[in-house]
Amino acid sequence: MTRFKELARIEAAIEHVNESELRWADSYCRMRLGIAARKEHVKYWQGIERKVAAALRELTNRQADPQ
Repeated sequence: MTRFKELARIEAAIEHVNESELRWADSYCRMRLGIAARKEHVKYWQGIERKVAAALRELTNRQADPQ
């Protein structure tokens, strides 16, 4: 899987608020942060990780308050 496909997968998980895909995305971001060597790469992956975390919070809020 190329990085482009992985990024598209992450964006789809965020857009559709898919729990299993968001968990995968969170794990992937952590892995990328672990191997990031350049400061701009770290900042980039931290930004994506924040988006994933926000989507996971949204999912948790939906589950806690189903309407």
